[in-house]
Amino acid sequence: MVVCVIEEKPKIFDLIKNILEANNCRNSIFLCGNADFSPDIKKYIVENDVLIFKCVNSCGQLYYPSLIDLAVVGECRKSVDTAKLGNIKSLLLNIENSNGVKSAGQNTQIITCGLKEKDTVIFSSINLDEGSVILDLQRSVKNIKNETLEPFEEQINIPESVLNAKAEDLILSFTALKLCDII
Repeated sequence: MVVCVIEEKPKIFDLIKNILEANNCRNSIFLCGNADFSPDIKKYIVENDVLIFKCVNSCGQLYYPSLIDLAVVGECRKSVDTAKLGNIKSLLLNIENSNGVKSAGQNTQIITCGLKEKDTVIFSSINLDEGSVILDLQRSVKNIKNETLEPFEEQINIPESVLNAKAEDLILSFTALKLCDII
């Protein structure tokens, strides 16, 4: 399974990595740019259900030849043309941090995150003193395993290593991990 993080500076990519490390989560690999694997390693990854997180600069011209289970659009100054990435199952974005997304496929599930009630996923509560947030899924969505996630509110502890991150970056990171069925 592939999660592609599209941003100019790898803030969300690094947050996801730090959250996973803080929670001792294994079975994931992190790649930057055009890095790829040999056929033997790809076979191992598929057979062992390893989750690949790939960071892509929004200005890059990357084409990923297989299905991207989840694309996360971080802060980008330019429009992001997701058609250049290939086939995307779900697209996660904060509309206010992106100048726009071009070419979301017809079958692509678009999930918005933010701090406004109209977003699909919001923080209904942020308590930095206690180091926790309440992640609130407002409507049903499919995770990367194609299972339906029904609306919920869930308290999530923020690892100390990422307490200083912006709320907009945290919500994208936590939502991506929830859609990957990791947290």
